[in-house]
Amino acid sequence: MPVRMRWSQRCCKRCGMVLLLCGVIGLLVFVVGCHTMVGGLAQKVYPDLAQPEETEAPVTFTTYPSSAATEAILGGQAAGLNCSIPSLADKLAFKHSAGSSDISLRFRQACVMHDLCYRHGYATYGYTQADCDTQLQQSAFRLCRQLNNQKGGPLTDVRTMYQGCEKEAKAVLLGVSLGGAGSYHDRSRSIYFEYDPMPVRANDYVVGRAIPEGIVASPNDDYGVRAFHFNRNLVRMRPLATNRRPSSEYVPIPDARLATPPVLTGMADDESKLPTSPGSLVALARDGFGDTSVELVRFGWRSGADRSALTLTPCSGDCGSGTDASVNKLAIVEGKPVMVSLTHRGTTGEKKDIVATKIVQKALLNPKMTMTDYPLNGPAVSIRNSYRFLSHDMLLEKDATGQATWAWVFARGVPLNKNGTFGDDDSGDNYQNYVTVARQRLGNNHSEDIQRFALNVKETDEPLSLVRTDNAGHSVLMAMAWSEADLKRVESDKPAKQPPILKLWRRNAAAPQPETRALPVQMTADTTMLTPLIVRLSSQSSPLIVIPQVQNNRWQHVETQEQANDDVLKIDFTVATIRTGASLNFSPPVLLHCALSLNSQLQSDSASVLRDRTYRILYGYKKEDIPAETISALKSDLAQRWRMSQVIASERVVVTDKQKGTTAPALALTVVFHGFPGMSFQVLLTPEGDTLKYDKTSNTPEFLSYCYQDKT
Repeated sequence: MPVRMRWSQRCCKRCGMVLLLCGVIGLLVFVVGCHTMVGGLAQKVYPDLAQPEETEAPVTFTTYPSSAATEAILGGQAAGLNCSIPSLADKLAFKHSAGSSDISLRFRQACVMHDLCYRHGYATYGYTQADCDTQLQQSAFRLCRQLNNQKGGPLTDVRTMYQGCEKEAKAVLLGVSLGGAGSYHDRSRSIYFEYDPMPVRANDYVVGRAIPEGIVASPNDDYGVRAFHFNRNLVRMRPLATNRRPSSEYVPIPDARLATPPVLTGMADDESKLPTSPGSLVALARDGFGDTSVELVRFGWRSGADRSALTLTPCSGDCGSGTDASVNKLAIVEGKPVMVSLTHRGTTGEKKDIVATKIVQKALLNPKMTMTDYPLNGPAVSIRNSYRFLSHDMLLEKDATGQATWAWVFARGVPLNKNGTFGDDDSGDNYQNYVTVARQRLGNNHSEDIQRFALNVKETDEPLSLVRTDNAGHSVLMAMAWSEADLKRVESDKPAKQPPILKLWRRNAAAPQPETRALPVQMTADTTMLTPLIVRLSSQSSPLIVIPQVQNNRWQHVETQEQANDDVLKIDFTVATIRTGASLNFSPPVLLHCALSLNSQLQSDSASVLRDRTYRILYGYKKEDIPAETISALKSDLAQRWRMSQVIASERVVVTDKQKGTTAPALALTVVFHGFPGMSFQVLLTPEGDTLKYDKTSNTPEFLSYCYQDKT
């Protein structure tokens, strides 16, 4: 009996080993099969997503300061930027080799744009979920072509060279769609934030810009803000004011270039034959994805004509850049207009076979002037994974006069060598928890003036912004993020329990972790926080943070007559000084509460088009009178549009005493009503000691019932 037992034990042990081995083999076969199966499934689900023919890298997100006072716009809804591919789907859908990087790192640039598109695309550009998904697939394909060599010989059909990339791009889209299911923000959740440097799919959207207007005698007459309506490749402009101002005629984009929103240059308009400035408001317009060259399009007004007479003209002189670049910035460098670009495919100059990731400077309006290029790893030293420098916008550090002095370039998964250069690590380990930075001084002959360092910046902290903290020109890196617990709630479409956190990183700080402080705002379940802004006033040395909040839509599901009769929508503004001395903190905030009468807004002349639009949606034809059953639908539309509106914080100089001619600076908060800027409004806050005071004599649109400031 004992012998039989021992034989049985040996038999069971062998059987167990055989079963285990069979299980491992079966699992391997299953996983290998899954790679093929998932790839085939992606092809079936997305059969019509054809590969783009261009070889350029996908676009990198950017930000558009809406006023000269704007230091930063904290977009992204504090939820971070990453690839939401589930780990199981990652293992089953993609092949992994030893030492290789995660698929989420390789395609991070495409995923970052997809995240921003899901959260802000609808409110800003009218992007649908299909638009966002198509852009993700095309961007993933372009990234794959950056990472892999083409398959085949010289006679191979160009359409089959990158079939593997087409399959992988569709698999990325399938994985992100599964991992981010339900995360697309439609008109009920999307909020405004400009991020797309090439909004090629957008054909009906509005952007606002606060333009330099000098001293304004009557704030009600002109807000100092221009709204630009982009309709396909045409643009028209409307000056914003309490008294309705007409829009200009539509003007085509010169040379049929892509319609691109304008940026504020900080330079004056120059009408001379040999201008020294490209203009105060210009667009950096590309011809398409197949051509990375950039031309400047000047947004101006016909001299001596109505201020609403918009003109779009190519910048006279040498105002373009032919650099093969993924990121382009227009800046004032050493007193001159310069195009600052980041390229990942340019050569170092001496050895044409070495590809350099570098900063390229192009002097505008002065073709004879040459400027120094700055390879991020030094001369003749390549960077192995250059695509990892393209997922975040290049930031420009500015001095107190507004001139760009340093460029910051960010990368994830790129370690630093002991000698301070960027290293080669294909695996990109721990890329979710740190960034490496190249801080390069701009101007000529500063090749040795570059700093490379790492910061403990998580993916959930992005996007990042540079903020000047004093009049001396010192800058810090800032970002907005939720706590881990609240991030999970927000991602589950549940309200956060605490305000988001403002994070601050200092160069050469003793502690590697960021300084943190909760935003000085009260979070309530019945309001939505719009995109916060950080601004600077000339009368104050420290920056201000402006946090707008809009009451949620209460008319979407009306059940009682009392709910239908309710017509008050509240918009709140929290304004606080950011103090960055010994530690990060805020001054006691200024709280401004405004109430809008939606009934009055519906009856305004500017709402006629909106009313007709709603009638046609509900009934298929125009009605003369407003039926009672449509009131709630109209109010619901208005409430959603206020939540999707752009908020602009700018500095204005207003006349406080007409007889004495005294003036005072003011913080102007303009809410550009979504889609119909004629119904926008503006409030003014004037400095009073160490705080700000609401100017009750400022703007009073007909539908603005009241505004009041909390007593401190």
